[in-house]
Amino acid sequence: RPALNLVFLIDTSGSMEDANKLPLLKQSLSLMLSELRPEDQVAIVAYAGSSGLVLPPTAAADRQAIVAALDGLSAGGGTNGQGGLEQAYAVARDMMAAGEVSRVILATDGDFNVGLSGTAELTDYIADRRDTGVFLSVLGFGTGNLGDSTMELLADKGNGNYAYIDSQAEAHKVLVEQAG
Repeated sequence: RPALNLVFLIDTSGSMEDANKLPLLKQSLSLMLSELRPEDQVAIVAYAGSSGLVLPPTAAADRQAIVAALDGLSAGGGTNGQGGLEQAYAVARDMMAAGEVSRVILATDGDFNVGLSGTAELTDYIADRRDTGVFLSVLGFGTGNLGDSTMELLADKGNGNYAYIDSQAEAHKVLVEQAG
């Protein structure tokens, strides 16, 4: 397969505090690292009330730096999905090189309540970014305000996949066994 440029876009809003949300998300993405090759790159953008680059593009071989960045995440604040999407797509575009695959992996409980929050607005935004060659996959975590149909639609518009992860076993199945 071609080299991968992955931007983990992680929802760190207050709704992600539950054990089956952000803690499971961090464990799940750590599992995926074993499937990456040295030429692959990972960046991490987190969003809550605002968004921020947590880890600049880093070689997948530097697993320790990636895991440390994941471990440093904590939940709190609002859910500015728009700000996170904008920053993640900008990072992914900067990582792009000929022949490589660039993908944003949105990990969330599905709650977007700041910025673009309407389904039509979100899908149009993601479809526009798909046309630049950066694709979107979505991982849903937790229960309650989880918007499965919306997250699946976002992944479809982003030329990606959607999976719901509710356990370590499901994370292994989706991110290790089916990752290829």
